[in-house]
Formats: sequence, structure tokens, C-alpha cells
Amino acid sequence: MGQCLSTVNAIQTLTTTQDGKQSVVLTRNDYELVIRASKDLEYILEAYLGGQGKGLHEKLTSVERIIPLPLQKKIRYLATIRNKLVHERNFHSIPDRQRFVESYQMAEGELSSIVAKYGRKPPGGQQDDVCRMM
Repeated sequence: MGQCLSTVNAIQTLTTTQDGKQSVVLTRNDYELVIRASKDLEYILEAYLGGQGKGLHEKLTSVERIIPLPLQKKIRYLATIRNKLVHERNFHSIPDRQRFVESYQMAEGELSSIVAKYGRKPPGGQQDDVCRMM
């Protein structure tokens, strides 16, 4: 697992230009933030901890025996905001962006500790390919 690349008010995404140089592109798009955070956590739960299911809630439920309750609550909060933003017609932004980002950062950090204790190598031996949006 690698280093996160973000700020509270903007997502930093590494892009590579044709000459091979990397640049950081900033965006304030809440949709991108929730989707990237969800993909990141889903990947950790599935690839490193053996989580199963369709989405973040299901993957978390499948491994909840090794996830402390406070961390489960953080991850469920993130999943709920993601689902509302994507599926509810009148929900257009993260109500408390700073809380969302901080919750993600704490969840990712705590999951890293759990992976160190219980984790496995992802299929194909790939590592450090988590979305790393923060």
C-alpha cells in the first residue's frame, strides 16, 4: 500500500503526459471523490482481506469479524454518502467534505494496520495498485 495524494478541498490525480512526465490535476468534483474513495476501500477489502460482495457495504460485512466496530462505522458512513450521491436524485454534494476526507484517510490508515496483521497478497501478486486518490 502506498502514499495517498490529496488535500481536503481537492483531489489530486496523477496523470502522465506523452513525454512520460507526471503532473497533478486538481478537481473539486464530489462524485469523483466518493467513487475513488469507494474503489480504494473496496480494493483493500477484497484484494488484501478477502472481502466478497458487490459493493463496499457487502465487502465490509463479509470481513467484519476482523474489522473493529468504530472502523466499520467509518466505512459504512463513506459507503452511505457514496450511495446517496450516486443514486438519490436530489443529493448533489457531500454534506461535510472535510469529514468525508478525514473519515476516508482514517479508514485507509486503519485498514493498512489490519492488512499488516491479517492481509494477503492480492491475486496476481499485484501490490500498491490501490486507487491512491488521497
